[in-house]
Amino acid sequence: MHNKNRGIVCLFFCTLLSSLLVVSHSPKVCAADMNLVIDNMPRVFGLGVGFAPDYEGSDDYMVGVAPFARFQFKGHQQYILIKGYELQINLIDHSWFRLGPSVNYHWGRDHDVDDSVVKKMKKIDDTIEAGGFVGVEFIDQDNPRKRFLADVDFLTDVGNEHDGYTITASTRFWYPLSQMFDFGFGIVLCYASDNYMKTYFGVDKKDAIRTGLPVFDADSGVKDIRINPVFVMHLNMNWHVAAGVQYRRLVSDADDSPVVDKRGSSNQWIGGLGLAYSW
Repeated sequence: MHNKNRGIVCLFFCTLLSSLLVVSHSPKVCAADMNLVIDNMPRVFGLGVGFAPDYEGSDDYMVGVAPFARFQFKGHQQYILIKGYELQINLIDHSWFRLGPSVNYHWGRDHDVDDSVVKKMKKIDDTIEAGGFVGVEFIDQDNPRKRFLADVDFLTDVGNEHDGYTITASTRFWYPLSQMFDFGFGIVLCYASDNYMKTYFGVDKKDAIRTGLPVFDADSGVKDIRINPVFVMHLNMNWHVAAGVQYRRLVSDADDSPVVDKRGSSNQWIGGLGLAYSW
């Protein structure tokens, strides 16, 4: 790797680490990914500010900060992709096939949430999830801003907090509306295991006594369905503004959970505005 590329990669990860440290030390700044990802450019990095639910299933919202980036090695298809607090690395140098590891920082639910009842429940710490993804990416050779992507992402808890896993299937496309604007649209389906569902949506006997909520045993199944529109405005060849919103509908036992049904909402909104630099 050339020295210039090494410097870019070092700068990339130092900036990411700094942003993670700032967020992790701010008690009310810990949003999920804000649906700000630009993956129709080979090399881009940005930071977004936006809003997200106080916890999964909450109807209270908070302000958050999250990075988004893609670094594709010149002349190759391997890339590093950051979507909020998930890192994916494509290891395959293929025209359309994608495969590689994934790592995700999963926010928990502490006693600092706004809901007076939910804050009495057992604290759920942040955790690290790891796994991998497999997918496809079809790029228009005449205009790389046009592309279709689809992947399946498997993540399992390696921090011993929920001891479960999720399987997320997503599809999205990018299309240039004009020389200045790009539009992206995605649909996501997320399946969660028993342990995951019990941790984030279940109510055990101790929590029921503490809160007055009914005991609820959440089972595995499809957890949520998401719709993601994104707009990107190109200010010039290097600087870009991205705006995105995600509607996330909790379904099945996630929707029926007393944490959601009685104290929160199954309609989750996540959105943000970010500034990005490409080279």
